[in-house]
Amino acid sequence: MNSESIQKAKQRFHLFRSGSKPLWLGVLLPGLLALSGCNFPRVDIQATSDYLFLQQTQVAASIATPPLDLVQPVQTIMPTPLFEYNQATPLPLETPLPVEPTPTGSCQLELEPGKQLYCSQSGDRLSVIAAHFRVSPDQIQGSKGLDPKAILPVNTPLGLPKPTFGSTYSQPGFPDNEVLYSQDSAASNISAYVEQSQGYLKQYGEYLYGGWYSGAEIIELVALETSTNPRLLLSLVEFQSNWLYGYPEDAEEDISPLNYDAVGVEGLYAELQVAARELSRGFYGWREGTLQNLTFRDETTTAISPGLNPGTVAVQYLFAGLYTPASFAEKLYGPNGYLAFHSILFGDAWVRVASFGSVMPAGLSQPTLSLPFPIGETWALTSGPHITWQYGTPRGALDFAPLDDLPGCIISPNWAVASAPGLVVRSDRGAVAIDLDGDGNEGTGWVLIYMHITPDERVSVGTWLNQDGLVGHPSCEGGYATGTHLHLARKYNGEWIHAEGPLPFILDGWQAVVGPPNYGGRLVRDGQEVLVGPSSKEYTWIRR
Repeated sequence: MNSESIQKAKQRFHLFRSGSKPLWLGVLLPGLLALSGCNFPRVDIQATSDYLFLQQTQVAASIATPPLDLVQPVQTIMPTPLFEYNQATPLPLETPLPVEPTPTGSCQLELEPGKQLYCSQSGDRLSVIAAHFRVSPDQIQGSKGLDPKAILPVNTPLGLPKPTFGSTYSQPGFPDNEVLYSQDSAASNISAYVEQSQGYLKQYGEYLYGGWYSGAEIIELVALETSTNPRLLLSLVEFQSNWLYGYPEDAEEDISPLNYDAVGVEGLYAELQVAARELSRGFYGWREGTLQNLTFRDETTTAISPGLNPGTVAVQYLFAGLYTPASFAEKLYGPNGYLAFHSILFGDAWVRVASFGSVMPAGLSQPTLSLPFPIGETWALTSGPHITWQYGTPRGALDFAPLDDLPGCIISPNWAVASAPGLVVRSDRGAVAIDLDGDGNEGTGWVLIYMHITPDERVSVGTWLNQDGLVGHPSCEGGYATGTHLHLARKYNGEWIHAEGPLPFILDGWQAVVGPPNYGGRLVRDGQEVLVGPSSKEYTWIRR
């Protein structure tokens, strides 16, 4: 299919769409966080009562629906022919990475009466599957001998009690790889695609952080920093605004291209930050088993189908906040809906990711990591496990501050150092990303994210760091910070990792423990513990 024919298809598509924008969403700037905590992104949108319909509430009332089909398909069932034309081969935008597929066994089980077959998916844990189905792990057939907190091999057969609650939207939508900044995200040349599409997005720009960013650069920036798939963000912009292939009459005055129309959220960058946050809330809420319902624009709720994967739930969560139940299914799953539209731009996502294997494979373990400051120094644990990046991401980050007796936000003379050997693949806006597998791709394998590193003497991209190699000086650079500190987080295949669970955060044998409040917690090792608090308190001090 050539560019002209795709443009014509998009024009027909946008004639089908409703041109109205939802008028919703009240916002407040968040308050400063306690201790030396940090807050990502720099501008966050926090809910008021007008925005509560986007938050997950109590369990929805039971809805009578047919029994769930829990056998996961290899790919989605495509809708009937799109836009009344024959779809040709999708535009070749990326070159697939040479990744061998992960072998998976067959998923078969002689089911007990009253049970349905469930085949475990990437990153599944028995305890989380139980939470999705609202049962206890011991009610799951095939669970005997399995560690409830361990990652299961893909296609582990399990027998789940038939749900006592109804769930309407059970069709898989997106694989996890297509929501995360995962294995092939770096191969997506968003700038080239925007350039050839000749729409308003090509000339759009915003002045951010002391520099001018084009529309394509904004998408790439949000994708990389929030670890969200850039293809998803690009197709979302076009689906909601027609900025990629079109030039709407009001484009130059439109401050809400994603149709959030929120007070204080103006422009593409701010709206994409909100979209990335909502995707994270859906993805990680489902991954951790803390999310059970979708809440729609009109504040009604429905139970999430327990057989879905996190990627599908992430997109459902995003679209539920934008639409009411009357239009949700059509906008997401319909012949002219977002999933079909994304497929036109990039081809079948399930087919594309089939060669990459599991995002979160069974048997995965954290590599050996050291504390992120030099041997012989004592720093303070100023924040326990908290959000790794924007709201919605898991509590997977720790904050450390040097004991330099310098108040407020200053550039510390102390050095942050590499917790493991790796290649520096990003060094910008306070962040340093160290790729531990050294392939130069932030979407593959283990990656360490350092935040609040000042530009002066910060390690440059392309540098190979040995363990204890100099990363840079802690400061308040990037995000909100109430004091100089270092924020350290982990990713694997683009997925932010929780400090607890199957991949505990361990530094020089010190294991992170989540506290009751956000930013609370401690580090424990051999009966010793280090507590969270101000750096002036000795109980926060940890010596390497």
